[in-house]
Amino acid sequence: MKQNLKERLPQWYKEITNEHKLILTNDLDSYFSCLILRKLFGCDIAMFYDFNSIYYNEKINHDKLIGVDLAIEDERIKTFCNHVTRIHKDDKVNPLSINLNNINGIHRDNYYDKYAGSTLLMILSLFDNGDIFKNLTDEQKQILISIDSHYLGYYGGYSAWHKWNNELELKEPFMNVIENNTKESMNKFQYEHSLKGTISAWDLFTEYPLKTTLDLKYLKEQFPTLEWDYLDSLIFTKKLDLNSKKNTGYINSKADLSSRLFSFALTRKNEMKFTTV
Repeated sequence: MKQNLKERLPQWYKEITNEHKLILTNDLDSYFSCLILRKLFGCDIAMFYDFNSIYYNEKINHDKLIGVDLAIEDERIKTFCNHVTRIHKDDKVNPLSINLNNINGIHRDNYYDKYAGSTLLMILSLFDNGDIFKNLTDEQKQILISIDSHYLGYYGGYSAWHKWNNELELKEPFMNVIENNTKESMNKFQYEHSLKGTISAWDLFTEYPLKTTLDLKYLKEQFPTLEWDYLDSLIFTKKLDLNSKKNTGYINSKADLSSRLFSFALTRKNEMKFTTV
């Protein structure tokens, strides 16, 4: 990531230690990112959020929380996020969110200027010391650009895709894979390796272990230095059910939705997904 872009982000990322605890959400972008933060800083996962409920890992304290791929509205909680979190240009955003769309004022009216890549690539780019992308195989690169369908912006012809990949310094390591594949071949690769799989809580009365449709065995083969089996050790207790909503009608701003927003993301130009407490 270019230095001038790093300087515009909230600077708390420089102070992460193993005392910080992570909030996992329900897909590979979040889990892979959690494993990177765990490898870099020793962070444990303390909470799981599936857009319907919040679950706590009772064995871990819940101080110094960091959301991972989470568009949380709570201004007390730090988070890494890749979502568009404004409807109107003047909507408030979480000031502790490391979010490229937030710092660039992305909202409904300039929606197609957004960073449409993954939280994972943003985190890897942020903490890259020059080595992270250097020795990747083509298959590893395909996996990384398949997460959150990062490759679609290139094949769709969006100029913002090139802008953001330049800013994050991702073009050089990934362009050979992009140019040697088609959208169809990337879609097939993504499907064959279950890269759009989900993570969910499995109800065992009072305890909730996690289950997934992700192919963790394959991911472990490709990225063996990461702790892919960590998911199997996590047991949670359900703490809170939320109201999860999707809206495709015209809403002027977030203030018109609710004063009790927990999370909010503009998932398409005129479509939003949000939860309320």
